[in-house]
Amino acid sequence: MRKNFLLGLFLLFAGMSSAQKDFGMLMLGIEPSFDVAQYTKGLKPGMIPTFVVEGALDRFSIGVGIGHEFYGEYEYYTWTGEIINRVEDGNIVPHYVSTLRAFRPAYWTVPVRLQYRVHRCECVFLHAGMTFDFFNDSPAERIAFEGALLRQAPLTEVRRDQLFRRQTKSYDFGVGFNLYSTDVFRITARPSYVIHENPEIYTEGPDKITTFRITFGFQVGFFR
Repeated sequence: MRKNFLLGLFLLFAGMSSAQKDFGMLMLGIEPSFDVAQYTKGLKPGMIPTFVVEGALDRFSIGVGIGHEFYGEYEYYTWTGEIINRVEDGNIVPHYVSTLRAFRPAYWTVPVRLQYRVHRCECVFLHAGMTFDFFNDSPAERIAFEGALLRQAPLTEVRRDQLFRRQTKSYDFGVGFNLYSTDVFRITARPSYVIHENPEIYTEGPDKITTFRITFGFQVGFFR
């Protein structure tokens, strides 16, 4: 068992030792990302698929991309304008008839990054990036519940940009590894620490959300 484990490690590092050499000056690829741990309270996104274009110069590379980020379903109330009065402990208490609505907040994301390959085989790289997020108001909404009775009246109409910021930014720092490569194709993995502006406006959470994120890259190289 131990011999098989050591053999597997040897084969992994042997494959990584030539994973980056002469791969290409221009790379195109898809990079799905997902958060495996969240250290501060806030909304957690699902998987984030991103299309990336990357240019290399010696051991440095600069990349930019575009992706789509969906959060879990978000719920909020709107008031129908109807009031029902009920007697509670001998007092008349107004209840506001409301509708519970739900949708999945979404953002278009534009990541910009700088990477530096530190190993002689160029199979390990340092990563620093910044991402600009732009609110996408198109996801469909559904009515989760009708006829809710609330003690306080919510708004009769709520725009989504009253609930979520139009633009946010995030910063990520990580170390990446080339897992597999041919002359024109490679697979990478990058764990990173992410500091993200909280997209939710009305929240008890902090202004910044910190997470641990894993990103896998599937790239094609050109102009070797």
